[in-house]
Amino acid sequence: MRYLLPTHLSIKSDDPLSVLAKDDAPQAEVLDALLATALVRLRSSTLVVDILQSLIEDLAYTIHGNGSIDTANLRKYIDRSVSSLYTCPATVENVVHAARSLPSLFPEQSLYTPCSDGDIVACNGAQIDALLAHQLLGTLSQPSGATWGLPDFTSWFAANPAHRNAVDGYLTTVFDHFARGGYGPDYSFMFMLRIANEMPDPSQCNRSPTVRLHLVPEESEPSELPQPTFVLVAAHSQPGPGATATQEERLQSASLALSTSALFTPKIPDEGAVITSAFPVHAAWKGHNRTARLDRLFPADGLPRRHYILADALPLDEMYDNGDGLRDLQPGRVEREVRKLYASFSGAIRMRDMCYCNLNEACVVETGAWGCGAFGGNILVKAMCMMIAAGLTGIELHLTLLEPRVHDIEAVKTVLTENWTAAELWKRITRPDAGQLMQSTSFPNIPRV
Repeated sequence: MRYLLPTHLSIKSDDPLSVLAKDDAPQAEVLDALLATALVRLRSSTLVVDILQSLIEDLAYTIHGNGSIDTANLRKYIDRSVSSLYTCPATVENVVHAARSLPSLFPEQSLYTPCSDGDIVACNGAQIDALLAHQLLGTLSQPSGATWGLPDFTSWFAANPAHRNAVDGYLTTVFDHFARGGYGPDYSFMFMLRIANEMPDPSQCNRSPTVRLHLVPEESEPSELPQPTFVLVAAHSQPGPGATATQEERLQSASLALSTSALFTPKIPDEGAVITSAFPVHAAWKGHNRTARLDRLFPADGLPRRHYILADALPLDEMYDNGDGLRDLQPGRVEREVRKLYASFSGAIRMRDMCYCNLNEACVVETGAWGCGAFGGNILVKAMCMMIAAGLTGIELHLTLLEPRVHDIEAVKTVLTENWTAAELWKRITRPDAGQLMQSTSFPNIPRV
């Protein structure tokens, strides 16, 4: 399956702004003419904010028929940053040049979207820069089968953002990236799709998972763990950037190349996960949701790297009860989560082996309370699911929990001290009465076998 880029020759434009003044013009020609005009204006005395705002509005109308795109917050951001290198003419020139390079970097004018287990898509840094430029300018269309808006950054532009600290941090990161000149062709990026078509029987796994529990006062990314590590992302089933401050949205901005997952993997299969090569991390963040804020940008010669695992947990907050007890433990749900996590962790091992042929150390996966919070999951249940998948695959799991969650921490510690095997964990969590036993409001009763 392929995703058509806005420069694909099959796409025609009615040229509503009469840029070329000819009927049925190729959209690629209209797009390039608008970008070329912006470059000329950037060398004039016109304010950068006027040029960029006008370009984004013209592109929205020409490509999407949107004559009322809201760019008020973008304008305020640039006005506040008027003396910054992030928003000077040279930075916007870099964006426009990267956008104009799209046809030469992708000769087929389309992207391959992985659909089978083990499928990999690879790009160099210049290709990712071109895609990021088009995400910033808002030219990309919604992928087939996706329903979660456009795969771009335009949600950061609207007036009165729900989380100004978050979107301003995202804008700072992307403008800083282009102010530095982008990645360049020497960088490489890979997305791999892993689907758990076959999974070992957890009830027969006699390996105990290796788990390290970390307690922190607030969330922060990236961690201090030595590289290379894999970060389990509590992703939406349709991954991509957004305008709030979920873990996924923070990471999609902190490692800008990760935001192109919205193009390469517009929908994560139910039994699958997406695993990346080691991506540069541009920004450090502290806090979560309302408390989230950009902590700092890393220097160009000191960018940490992280692998990412995009895996969507069940949205239990949106699901109806189909049994008694905890929603997490109702029929089929533990099995689904363990299979998803098995795909995630086995995929991490596969990517590790591809990237580091002679690395004999354990494959380290770091995670917070995956599938909890906005997803509605129970921390103990999700921790046990991750432990089962860790036992099945042999990865080393680093689980980070917030210090104020005393009840959840004690419950997880109780399980860890037992040193149960994956089989023992599985038998306890899949007992018919596990949902009732673990629903205690004072302290969960860990089911006996």
